[in-house]
Amino acid sequence: MSNIIDFKSKADLEAAEQLDAFIVWAQATLPKGVPDRVHASIRWDMDSWHESGIESATFTALGSPRRATAETRLVMQSPFMDFAKAVVVNRCVFHRKKSIGGWLGALKALEMALVELTGARDVTQVSAAVCNRACGLMQLQWPLSQTAYLRSKTLERIIKLMGSKRLLATSFRWSSPLIYQGRGTLKQQKLDREKKLPSRESILALGELFNNKLTDPLDIVITSACGLLLSQPGRIGELADVECAPIVFKEHKGVGQRMFLRWYAEKGFGAVLKPVMTGMEPVVERLIERMLPITEEARTYAAWLEDHPDEFPPHEGVPDKSLDDPLTYSEVCSALKIHVVGKNSPRSKFKVSFLIPMAELKSLGPAARAILDEIQDGWDTSKGKPIYLEGKPGLQRIEFDDKFVITLRKLNILMREKYLPKDFPYTTRPEDGKQRVKYRDALFTVRTGALVAESAVAKLANFGVEIAAKQGRMSAQLGGSSKQPSIFERHGYKGVRVNSHAFRHELNTEMQRAGLSQLLIDAFSGRTSMGSVYNHETVEERTQAVAAVHPKTKQINAKRLEKVRTNAPLSLSDVTDLAESDQDRVIHQSHVGVCVHNFASEPCPKMGSCLRCGKLACVKGDDEKLKNLKEERDYLQKRYSDAIAAESRGEIGATEWVKKVSKDLFKCDALIKLLEDPELENGDIVWNVDNGWNITNNAAAMVGLIEPQVIEIKDQEALPALDELSAMLDEIEV
Repeated sequence: MSNIIDFKSKADLEAAEQLDAFIVWAQATLPKGVPDRVHASIRWDMDSWHESGIESATFTALGSPRRATAETRLVMQSPFMDFAKAVVVNRCVFHRKKSIGGWLGALKALEMALVELTGARDVTQVSAAVCNRACGLMQLQWPLSQTAYLRSKTLERIIKLMGSKRLLATSFRWSSPLIYQGRGTLKQQKLDREKKLPSRESILALGELFNNKLTDPLDIVITSACGLLLSQPGRIGELADVECAPIVFKEHKGVGQRMFLRWYAEKGFGAVLKPVMTGMEPVVERLIERMLPITEEARTYAAWLEDHPDEFPPHEGVPDKSLDDPLTYSEVCSALKIHVVGKNSPRSKFKVSFLIPMAELKSLGPAARAILDEIQDGWDTSKGKPIYLEGKPGLQRIEFDDKFVITLRKLNILMREKYLPKDFPYTTRPEDGKQRVKYRDALFTVRTGALVAESAVAKLANFGVEIAAKQGRMSAQLGGSSKQPSIFERHGYKGVRVNSHAFRHELNTEMQRAGLSQLLIDAFSGRTSMGSVYNHETVEERTQAVAAVHPKTKQINAKRLEKVRTNAPLSLSDVTDLAESDQDRVIHQSHVGVCVHNFASEPCPKMGSCLRCGKLACVKGDDEKLKNLKEERDYLQKRYSDAIAAESRGEIGATEWVKKVSKDLFKCDALIKLLEDPELENGDIVWNVDNGWNITNNAAAMVGLIEPQVIEIKDQEALPALDELSAMLDEIEV
C-alpha cells in the first residue's frame, strides 16, 4: 500500500505541466537579459538577485529578519521558489519592469498561506481561500500602513497572471478583501503634515549655510543638492542624472525668459524640461558654479576611462611597462595602490586585499571571472620553497611556483570590475533599455572616497567614480547617523534635521496653495499618477479658500442644520453655490443625508444606492442620519462577513459580492468618521464620491454592450499621456 499514489485529475496534470514549462522558459530567458537588465554573473540557484542587477529580488520567506545573517535568514522553499523566480523573470526581464519588491512581498504571503491551508507548496492548488489567508498574513506583517492593501492588489495581478498562463488546477476570479484606508482622519493628516514637511528651522539653516562661504566639498555637495530639490519637486535618485550644464532658457509668454532644467524623472515619466521655481533661479546658477570645480577632475577621469577602455588608468605607481608585460607582485600592488608595510609580502597583501574580496563579488562579468579562475587555478597553495641568501646566514626568502602571469591588461579588467559602477559610463542602470547621463557629463560625479566623510581606506584606491548626492549620504548628512554628525550638527544647528523627500512634499503643497491644478502639479513633479498624497494644506487653509468664493459659508451652516433637523424644505442653494432663483429648487432628504438629484427630469439612476452616488451630501450635526449610517454600517459588516465565508467555500458569485459590499462598507465607514470628526463644524457638508455605477450601464454590461470594468470608474478626469503632461510644463506659472 505504501507504493500507491493518489489519482490526479487531468486539470491537475495540465496545470503542473504548464508550471514546469513556465519555469523552464524563465530559466532560459534569465540570461538573455544580459547586459542591459541583469549581470552576467546571475545564476538561477541564487537566493538573491539583488546584487546581480534585479533590485530587491531577494527570495526570503515572510517574517525573515530584514538584517538577517546568512545563518538566520529564512528563504523560500522549493518548488515555490522556482515559481517566484519565474514571476520575477516575467516581470523584470521579459516585460522590463523595474519594481519587484511589492510582488515578492505578495508572493511571500502566498507561500505561507499555501502551506498553512494545503500543507504543500504546490502553486497549482492556489484558491480564493488561500489568497484570503495571504491577505490576513499581510495585515499581521504590515499592520500600521497601507502596505498590506497594496500587496493584496499586487496579489490580484499575480492570480491573473497565473490564470492567463493556465497554472491553476481550478481557475477562479479573486479580488482583495482588504480596504484602502485613504489618508485617514484630519488628525492623521495633521500628523502626516508634521512628519513629511520640512521644519522652518531646517529651511532657514540650509539657507544660511548656502549663503556662507563654504570650503568643505561635502558641505557644498549637500547644500547644492538641497538647492536643486527646492528649486523644483524632484527626487534624490534623479540628482544622479543632472548634467553639469542643465540650464535651458525658454521664452515664456507674458514674462519673457524663463529658466528650465533638463531633468530625467524616475518611475516612468522620463526626460523633460522642468521650470525652476520663481525666485530660485540665482540659487540654481550659484550651486552649479560651486559644483563644477569640485567635480571637474572626476568628470575628466570618467571621460578618460570611457575613451580608453583597454588601458590601465595612469598614476604615479603604475610601472613603466606595456600592457602585456609580466608584472611582479610589488608592481601589481603599486599599480593597484595597495600599500605593503611591515612583514607582509606583496604576494600575500595582493591576495588578502584584492583577490579574496574580488572573488566574493556575486556580479562578476565573464572576462573578470576567467582571469580570477586562471589565478586561482595557478596559485601555489604550498608553503613555498625557502631560498637562503648568500653571505647572510639564517636569512631566507620564500619562492612560490605560481602558474599564471599578471599584466596591466588583466589588472585593468579586474580593477574596472571591482571599482567602477556596473552601468559605467552611465550614471544609473538603464531603464527600459534607455540610457541616461554619462559620468563624464553628470554634475555630481566625484571620485570614490573624494569627500571628507569617506574612510581613509576608500581614498587609497580611488579608481572608481560615484554620485556625490546619493541617497545614503544625503540621509546621513540631513538626518544624522551614529557614525558621523550631520551638516546641521557640524555647523552648530543642534537638533535640526530634515528628510530629503520633505522638499518635494513642501513644493507640492505650495503649488496647491497657489491654485495649480492637480494635473499640472503631477506634470511638474514628474508623476504619471495623481499625487494628492503630497498635498498637506491645513483644514484652515482649505476653509479660507472656500470662504473666499463663498463668503456666506459660516453664516448658512446654522440655518442649513436647523432645516435638516426639523425636516423643513431644503433648497438646492442651501447646499451648493447655486444662487439663481430660476434654477433653484427643493431637494430630497434621504435616510442618510441630502440628495441633490433632480427627480423632475428622471428617476433615480442609482435605484436607491446612495452610498455609490456623488449626489449624496451628509450634514455634520444631523444626529438622526448619523445613527442611520451606523445602522447601515452594521448591516454591511454582516453582509461582508457572510460574503467572505461564502467565498471561502467556493460559492459562485461570492467574490463579486465581497468586492461590492467591501466598497459600500468602506464608504459608509469613511462618511461616519468624517461626520464624527471634531475638526468639522456643525452644518458643514461632506460630499460623497460617485463610483460610476448606475442602472443603465449595468444593464449594458449584462448584455455585453460595454465592458464590466467601465462601471467601476471614479468621478475624475482621465490622466493625459506623458507627452501631454510634458507639454503642460510650458504653461505652469510658479
